[in-house]
Amino acid sequence: MRNERWVYRFLFAWNDTLFFDPLDVFYEPNADHFLAAFDERVRARFVRSGIWWSFRHNQNLPAQGWKIHISSSHRHVREVATSVIGHLTEREIDFKIALDLNIFEMLNSKAISRGSGGKLVTVYPRDDDEFRTCLADLARLLKDVEGAYVLSDLRYRDSKALYFRYGQFLHTPTVDVLGRSLPRILGPDGPVPDDRRPGHAQPSWVPWPFDDWQQPADEDEGDDGLLGGRFRVTGAIQFSNSGGVYTAEDTADDDRPVLLKEARPHTNINPRQDHDAVDILGREWMFLNRLADTGAYPAPIATFRHWEHHYIAEEFVDSSDIRSVLLERNPLARPGFDVERSRDYLRIFLAVFRGLARAIRAAHDRGVILTDFTAANLLIDPDTYEVTIVDLEACRLAESGDDALAKPVELYTPGFSLSRNRFKAYGPEGDRYALASTMAYFVFPIAAMSYLREDVLDLYRIFITEGLGWPERVHRLITDLARDRIDLTGLLKALEDEGNDLLDRVEAAPVLPVVEEELGFADAEDGVAAFIAASADTDRDTLFPVDPFAHVTNPLSLGFGASGVLWALHAGGVPIRPRWRDWLGRRLADIDPARYPDGLMNGLSGIAWAADSLGLGVPARELLTRANERAVDTGDHTFYYGLSGVGMTNLRFFLRGHGPRDLAAAQQCAQALHETARRDGGHAHWLNEFSARGPLTGLGFGQAGVAMFLLRMHQITGEARHLRLGREALAWEMAHAAPIDDDGGPVMFEHEGTMEPYVEVGSAGVLKVLLRYGETDAARTVLRGLDVRYSVMPGYAFGMAGVADALLDAAEFTGDRSYRDTALRQLDFVRRVFLFEPAERFGLPRADGRPPLLGLPGDGLLRCSTDYLTGSAGVLRVLHRVNRGGPADFLLDEVGR
Repeated sequence: MRNERWVYRFLFAWNDTLFFDPLDVFYEPNADHFLAAFDERVRARFVRSGIWWSFRHNQNLPAQGWKIHISSSHRHVREVATSVIGHLTEREIDFKIALDLNIFEMLNSKAISRGSGGKLVTVYPRDDDEFRTCLADLARLLKDVEGAYVLSDLRYRDSKALYFRYGQFLHTPTVDVLGRSLPRILGPDGPVPDDRRPGHAQPSWVPWPFDDWQQPADEDEGDDGLLGGRFRVTGAIQFSNSGGVYTAEDTADDDRPVLLKEARPHTNINPRQDHDAVDILGREWMFLNRLADTGAYPAPIATFRHWEHHYIAEEFVDSSDIRSVLLERNPLARPGFDVERSRDYLRIFLAVFRGLARAIRAAHDRGVILTDFTAANLLIDPDTYEVTIVDLEACRLAESGDDALAKPVELYTPGFSLSRNRFKAYGPEGDRYALASTMAYFVFPIAAMSYLREDVLDLYRIFITEGLGWPERVHRLITDLARDRIDLTGLLKALEDEGNDLLDRVEAAPVLPVVEEELGFADAEDGVAAFIAASADTDRDTLFPVDPFAHVTNPLSLGFGASGVLWALHAGGVPIRPRWRDWLGRRLADIDPARYPDGLMNGLSGIAWAADSLGLGVPARELLTRANERAVDTGDHTFYYGLSGVGMTNLRFFLRGHGPRDLAAAQQCAQALHETARRDGGHAHWLNEFSARGPLTGLGFGQAGVAMFLLRMHQITGEARHLRLGREALAWEMAHAAPIDDDGGPVMFEHEGTMEPYVEVGSAGVLKVLLRYGETDAARTVLRGLDVRYSVMPGYAFGMAGVADALLDAAEFTGDRSYRDTALRQLDFVRRVFLFEPAERFGLPRADGRPPLLGLPGDGLLRCSTDYLTGSAGVLRVLHRVNRGGPADFLLDEVGR
């Protein structure tokens, strides 16, 4: 479920600011936007709607129907925009058009969703007759115009600019259990999803709209099923808006495995450099040939065109990506310290470092700058640790001149480039910096944080010398390379001459006793609180800067939005400013419950919990009532998003007011859980729409969260059946604990192929519930896997702060001080690596005599966030608990005392 709430970050990290700012709200169109050429009379008929100019004339526009999409090449987009705007406004046909050339570029980018890509204009005809007439007129107007194929649609006759599909016209407020808006259309049996996947342009019950033209047959791969007459596709590695990457067999070479890369015309455009995905694929083919004899890049095999798409075939390299090697071999990814494991990893590190340095030097010797080399471009042979660099589309020739291959593609990856917020062309020094960042990533993957703070590579001393016990010289080689104090030849000489000495000097850093008063947690708490307060803005939809998930769901949620930040401040004793409380009160008065789910961390019940705590009892009661009306029918079982969290909220209201309706509502939630439980041999679990691969674990998504609610139900009502079912849910969790290593040892819980120690999904969340059930032996089993020293995320739900919070629980419930010491070390790691004072360029107000502002990167590390589950508010709560005591949040520990 965590992946379900992951949002494409570029739409929120597109500008030079400290926070995730939604593009559709904060972006200001260029002066030469697509309406700029029209007079005020025409412009006045448009309104801005996110990233679109919207022309809505027909007040009786149907909720759904056949709609038209217009695409264009970047070379003709202004002419197309001008002619289409004039044509449609004159006929008073509803439509929307991208704001300007920047937005058009984004809508055709490689990373945009395949269901949204290519759409310059969307037209909403009022009926089928207008649909057919409008299409025919536009076909004449746009004759010979070409644009990206709109994958969610059907192409209109022989036009390469016009596409159509049946779908939603007017926005509906339906949301899923996570709070994401669900486009719906009305089918014969009620609402159904407005499916925007490729190939779903016409619902089965909707008749074909043309009498004089038959629905086109699906494009096939040719009579022999081979691409380019020789390549048999065997699998898909990835898809993007600009084309896929496939494994295939070369039938012309004894079925040799190859890799195919596809480019769709008019996608992944760059109007400034005048190229698209096809041009970029052609560049990659040229550079593959130029570097083919080095042995460190895939060998080129063929280039060809199939239908309208372009392909290159290259050698298939059967190696691992860097993340696989890192997770499998890096000692920092598991609890404890083993000097031999660390020395073995340094041996791998040095081999990869040497291989990459040679590969990049070979490119430079051939006059090639890689430009966008990152950890994602690296394949490593798991046996020999030989390296291969892939994805050469951003390469350019080192010498300047008129050659197109010398011009940059303007691609760069934050954290691996000297470019920060906008592209700048660098020479060999840029590749050396990328190599340094890649090797730092191989130690620990926090490179993305470099946009927020320029000292990220300096922080690696913590991982290299303290965490891995490697010599300081390893860190110095990385920083010297990044700061251009050593070239590749000098680096290789150092690696060759000093390699054995470096291996011999690996040793464990001493574990120093925890001296709590020297850790500065009180100052850290004050600084985090000051940062949150300084970032508040009543003109912001979310009041505080928060995770992008709040912008695609709702701005007020407890986990991701404003109410959670306000609750955390209030619970930590930070005065809530009257204008903040008034802001929340106004938003609650205007809330449309249909646009909100019911859950604790993302919906109405959690907002009700926060609002009541902040003194807004009347609207809080109304919100909880609405959540109770729907939660049982929605049926999701989880603590963060479903019945268990809604039930817990009702118990919280019952404890405060002892109202029978609150207990009755909680009992309804519990009864629904009893009725939907799946039992097997003393184990119980629940499924939802996000657990197709099997039940999830942890407090937020898993069976432990259900058990937590059922425990409180038992303690309040005395009903033993709740306790029995809760224990069965915990038994299911523990039956799915797995050893971290093949040789046994500490256990964790697997989530989507990775062993996770976190609260939302994983060990820390299970531990919290085991402790409250008094399952001390099982808790100690889980605790062995929570002695983690490092995490790539600092936050509460899926980061180190939540792990530390669970260990504070362990110290409290078991009386063992060592667990608190481990938690303090973990929080000290968060303080040293992730808490930082933002640079003055970010413009946060600073007041004399007040604590320094301490920001915190949110999920993805690209920008700061202050929300509860991923940002500053959650870390603030754990710091407050360390400094001043108190129970864990939202678990109603007062019931069990």
